Amino acid sequence: MKKLLLLFLTILVSFSAKAQVDSVASSFEGVVFETVEERIAEVEESADLSDDLESLLQWQGKRVNLNELSAEVAYVLLKLSDYQYYQLQLYIETYGELVTIYELAAVEGFSREDVERLMNCVEVRPSRRARGRFADFFRKSQSTLLFRYGQVLEKQAGYRNDAANGYLGSPQQLTFKYSFQSGEHFSMALAGEKDAGEEFFKGSQKQGFDHYSFFLNVKNIGVLKSCVIGDYMVSFGQGLVMGGRMMGSRGGGAAQVRRFPSLLRGTASMNESRNFRGVAAVIGNAQYVGTIFYGHRFYDAKIAVDSCGDEFLNGNLTTTGYHRTDSEIAAKNTVRDRTYGAHFQLKRRIFEIGVTAVRTQYLRNLPPSDERVDVYCGSPVVNLGTDYKVILRQTVLFGEIGVSVVEKTPAFAILQGGLFKPDPRSTLSAVFRYYDRSYEAPNASAFGAGSSCSNEWGLYVAADYVTGRRSSLSLFADFYRFPWLRYKADKPSGGFDIGAKFNVSLTKNLTASFKYQYSMIEQNYRLTDYYQSVPTIQKHRFRCVVSATPISWLTLKTHAETVVNSISESQILRNGFLLFQDVAFKFEKWNLGLTGRFALFQMDSYDERIYAYENDLYQTFTINSYYGKGVRYYIVVSYGYAFFDLQLKFSQTYYDDRSVISSGLSQIDGRTKSELRLQMLFHF
Repeated sequence: MKKLLLLFLTILVSFSAKAQVDSVASSFEGVVFETVEERIAEVEESADLSDDLESLLQWQGKRVNLNELSAEVAYVLLKLSDYQYYQLQLYIETYGELVTIYELAAVEGFSREDVERLMNCVEVRPSRRARGRFADFFRKSQSTLLFRYGQVLEKQAGYRNDAANGYLGSPQQLTFKYSFQSGEHFSMALAGEKDAGEEFFKGSQKQGFDHYSFFLNVKNIGVLKSCVIGDYMVSFGQGLVMGGRMMGSRGGGAAQVRRFPSLLRGTASMNESRNFRGVAAVIGNAQYVGTIFYGHRFYDAKIAVDSCGDEFLNGNLTTTGYHRTDSEIAAKNTVRDRTYGAHFQLKRRIFEIGVTAVRTQYLRNLPPSDERVDVYCGSPVVNLGTDYKVILRQTVLFGEIGVSVVEKTPAFAILQGGLFKPDPRSTLSAVFRYYDRSYEAPNASAFGAGSSCSNEWGLYVAADYVTGRRSSLSLFADFYRFPWLRYKADKPSGGFDIGAKFNVSLTKNLTASFKYQYSMIEQNYRLTDYYQSVPTIQKHRFRCVVSATPISWLTLKTHAETVVNSISESQILRNGFLLFQDVAFKFEKWNLGLTGRFALFQMDSYDERIYAYENDLYQTFTINSYYGKGVRYYIVVSYGYAFFDLQLKFSQTYYDDRSVISSGLSQIDGRTKSELRLQMLFHF
């Protein structure tokens, strides 16, 4: 291990010395990675962020047209402030569309450094906004067809003949997705997925794939901004009533505390329980926008019968989407929710205000032949909310107030924040949140330290400073309290996080970032063979990332991260360490790309695990969890032709501290876990 570590450092130093040669700056993929990197530490390895990133991943390998810049792309990817975006739209409205990117220097709020930062991510060309004529509905269409295959190569316990309640299907994971886009007015998609272990065109899955997803989307026709039939996502305000998980991250910088709602987006997702299936529409103009929606979501749950013959839920609702065994198949889609609501938004040049009303009812999903139509599971949840945003020169105030009503009992949630720019070189932000312990919002996802928008109050402050022409510093602190019991805490608890991140561009093709974070939180902690009830845990986390592009077709990234957990009451110190080297080759002449990683990791326990983003196949997003002791490597090969793209990924993890990987039906006898993925994408 020490020899490999020395080899890593030698490679880094040698390439850093060569990095004095100018080259192409970071691609847009790097901007996407930087955007989602701060979200990794706040989600679990099973979390699927593909839906949140779907509208952003479409920009892979592309440039954004400033004359058609949407608010979501401006805030999330280009890291523009509300004031900059407002001034850019005002400039285009007053003087017409931009002719060159250098015009940004004439827009109030943009500095020379901003223009240089955006140079390799944006372009300027005439907008293609259509006039909404029905005759142009299906002109200039584009279609894509995707096939994906994946498999763990080692044999898992669930596929053995002697396995109790074993997997019924084959170990292959299969996915297909067809997408159709016609100009600015019509789009559709159909997707299907078979998870590893599920049957395919036999047994319980005679219809083929275990999960199908689809949507039809008509948009930008008169006052009809968008209408979706099928699967869709809706998000409003700051997420206290309806919201996605994108943005609003702690530690991601002063400007990254806000949520940017997309109102309505059709999606053919592989997530079987997150998105609604029904109909939704957005109607309005530049000043008034109204959204209405009606939909269902399906969940797996075990149904039991008590001594009186009444049914009840035995355990929690599950959203994994796995239907590999007899018991998982019996629990499939046994519960659904019925959700409907509306959102109205008033938009002016310097302020926005919106109101939301949503009702959610859980139902026992019975077979069609059953005489009963609906069996209700629990009381309905009614959520009301109002959100706002105000721009006062270089200051942005935003917030949302939510109310939940369950069995005529109201509960409140409040989020208020502000972004301040005292001078061109600094940005300050503050967010206060108070979530009542009785607040219940099944569709919410707002800023906070907990996993749900309830039982929490806290104050978050952050500051960004431009310390030099090629360097910046970000500081943040979050103080929070959980007034009642929660997951992994058997009593009221609290904590705080503080941290700093320093970014520096040593040359045009050599950048480095250093981040330190200190956390103190009260929660249960495992000590050998027992749990200590709610001790105070102190966590130190340090991360160093160095990226270099010594030549135009080669990109290198070295990532080193360490975690130290200490328990004050027990004087116990546990460590975790991760080091990996990424290498990416891109040969545009042959449309060939090659990306690889070699990682070393060593963690004293699962509590010191480290999450890291992995390069993966096109339109996929992977977060890998490193724990234990071992080595992991992967390689991704991409080849593009006139009408199709071919990608292959092989990954393998070797554990040095165990002879059995995982447990139960997923158990592998051995120290190695290998996975192969293959994807073909046709575009026509």
